[in-house]
Amino acid sequence: MFDLARFTRLARAQWAEYRRTYAWFIAIGVIVHFVLLLALLSERDGYRLLTVDGQSGFYLVGLFLTAPIFAARYFQAMGKRESAGLLLMRPASKLEKWLLAVLVVAVLYPVVYSLAFYVCNLPAAMYAQAAAAQEDAARVAVEINPRLNSMPPQEFGLYLPGENFQSWRHVVQTALTLNSLQAFAVLGSLYFRSFPALKTIVAAFVQLLVVMLVTTLAGGESQLFLDYWNSERELVPWQQWFFPVAWFAIPGLLWLASLFALGEREVA
Repeated sequence: MFDLARFTRLARAQWAEYRRTYAWFIAIGVIVHFVLLLALLSERDGYRLLTVDGQSGFYLVGLFLTAPIFAARYFQAMGKRESAGLLLMRPASKLEKWLLAVLVVAVLYPVVYSLAFYVCNLPAAMYAQAAAAQEDAARVAVEINPRLNSMPPQEFGLYLPGENFQSWRHVVQTALTLNSLQAFAVLGSLYFRSFPALKTIVAAFVQLLVVMLVTTLAGGESQLFLDYWNSERELVPWQQWFFPVAWFAIPGLLWLASLFALGEREVA
């Protein structure tokens, strides 16, 4: 059962207990990003990697790397008997605990990550734009060596999340892919009782190999499914309904499995 007042108390307790852990996780990400940008900008032409497309790459790579790690750490208290008992005995239903996990992992983390990303990216993007403008001015004012004249024009400015997506379909594909990774990480952290992080990585690798093997033996076109949201190829009737259903069903089933895994932990 779901009770809004009880859910609110659970959220407050979660925030009071883990706010420092969350803050340190974000802070470490910001520090790594800051060091990476300093290394790039220390090079003479390093700012050229901070085009709008380059910033998009940094944003997505960082999001897809850190989001599953954060998701896997959400229920890290389950790995210790003393903290697991306290977590399971909190006055809240398993549905409320699961809903809070979905809210924090799948909704709030991408938002907070985006805000933290701009702490470093905004000044770096402004510096890159200024450096590119200065070089363009020099290109017009004097005869510049052929090395600069041969460089293709690049777009500098501040990247906004989703700005370079081709269409809403690309946004949906990215969101569902990220959500599937997050749900898988949460499921692994709940399903495996010992060494959950290592076993989740191994399980993901094994599943990847199995999918590749089945696809190869069946002669199927896995790329057709992966590119469903952006491909313009005509699909046969069963693919037209099966592909979109599968894209939404995979993260949905993973989150549902994590709910059952949390329930098994409470029963145990």
